[in-house]
Amino acid sequence: MRARAVITALIILLALAFSCGRERPSMPDGENNLRLYAVDTSGVFGGWTAIEGATIRVSSSTHQFAAVYETGDSGFAVLEGLAAGTYTIQAELINEMEDYSILGQKELSVLYGPQLTDTVLMEFRSFVPLTINEIYYCGCNRSRFYWFDQYIELYNSSPDTIWLDGYLVCRNTNIPDIIDPEAEDYALAYYVYAFPGETGVTRECPIAPEQFLVLACDALDHTAYGGSWCVDLSGADWEFFNPLGSDYDVPGVPNLSPVSNEGNDFSMNLSHAAVYIATGEEWEYGYHYDENINDIKEYIHIPLWTIVDGVEYASNTDSQKYITIRMDAGLAGIGMGKYSAQSVQRRLLGLDSDNSTFDFEIVFPPSPGWH
Repeated sequence: MRARAVITALIILLALAFSCGRERPSMPDGENNLRLYAVDTSGVFGGWTAIEGATIRVSSSTHQFAAVYETGDSGFAVLEGLAAGTYTIQAELINEMEDYSILGQKELSVLYGPQLTDTVLMEFRSFVPLTINEIYYCGCNRSRFYWFDQYIELYNSSPDTIWLDGYLVCRNTNIPDIIDPEAEDYALAYYVYAFPGETGVTRECPIAPEQFLVLACDALDHTAYGGSWCVDLSGADWEFFNPLGSDYDVPGVPNLSPVSNEGNDFSMNLSHAAVYIATGEEWEYGYHYDENINDIKEYIHIPLWTIVDGVEYASNTDSQKYITIRMDAGLAGIGMGKYSAQSVQRRLLGLDSDNSTFDFEIVFPPSPGWH
């Protein structure tokens, strides 16, 4: 066992040394192989050691590529025929019975040349109590340009009731044209809607353990308006409602009300945006120049420390990031087309690696409330 640990340590040092100084190539090539070690640093397997049975998920940010591998009894997987480019890699070992996960991520550049060796270091990652579990945004009927059946689904994976009073549900806009998200300690929001009440004071908006909450843009049976592919949201738990806009208020469905002054209703871009939920303990209005309209525009600043979960989605793998990698290092929904009636759904309930490329998968049909 000691000898194996020493060998593993040497492999790690060699791999890290080998990975220094790489530059991203301008043209892809498919002749590269990568031997990738998944090393547990949590101590579950007796110290820093390469482990068998870890799942390796690979996605490229420079071209369309996604694949899944598994490490063998020597603790490594061989990724064959990789085109030159930049890859994000996640190694994971998940034990749902004991409610823990061991995760590790890294980004690396693969060049032309012989077989490479590299290492992903893994550590404990606990399941997150409150997460965005599903987002349905792309629309369901191209012939009618119907996309009004959008919704966001929340999930409580904790053993305790969470009170959402005062919590904010936010959607951003084309942030890199306005601020550098990596240089700020806040997220910029375009649409912001709030649950009733005051955070930490009132208790009117519970989400029970293992409960799903569906937040509908319009809590209607949309199959009656857009066709059979559209989503029936007549059973939604909450509805976004703007009393100052041309918005219909469905009787009997509690409302999330606007904090922002933009738009007639909460809506999501059909191909690229980010949504996030925050505790609402602190926020402020901000004013920024928007070159798209050649004018100053009002936004809302949401401090990063108040954000519970954030998910960015995009159709194309090379889309420019809208939110900081501190909230979400990846992109959900790569390859999903408009009006396809598909949604992005969290792969495992409560598992949040802060990289939506790996945390979410595309599903059809959408499943509000986990039907």
